[in-house]
Amino acid sequence: MNDDDRAERERVYARIAGIILHFEREHPSGTFNVEELREYVTALVPDIAPDSPGRILRLLHEQRRLNYVVISRSVSFYQFRDVMPEPPPKPKQPKASAAPDQFDLL
Repeated sequence: MNDDDRAERERVYARIAGIILHFEREHPSGTFNVEELREYVTALVPDIAPDSPGRILRLLHEQRRLNYVVISRSVSFYQFRDVMPEPPPKPKQPKASAAPDQFDLL
């Protein structure tokens, strides 16, 4: 991805990420069709590419700002879910002791 693409994606994100998060809050049942999301977003920001809402939805999911599952990919039907907290970091394994091996003493 070149710098122009990255800059454009950041501009689109800044314009519609909040709208998508608001859309999620307005759907208490959690279920939605991606076309509903597209219509909701383009009603507020008409000059975006048609696939931008879906792309930013996926990015928000990757960032753990929202969570959803695919109910039916063939009809683009989704359901929002609670955002799962990030798993705690794995404990560090203790380093092997620098003490000599018991067999070294024989």
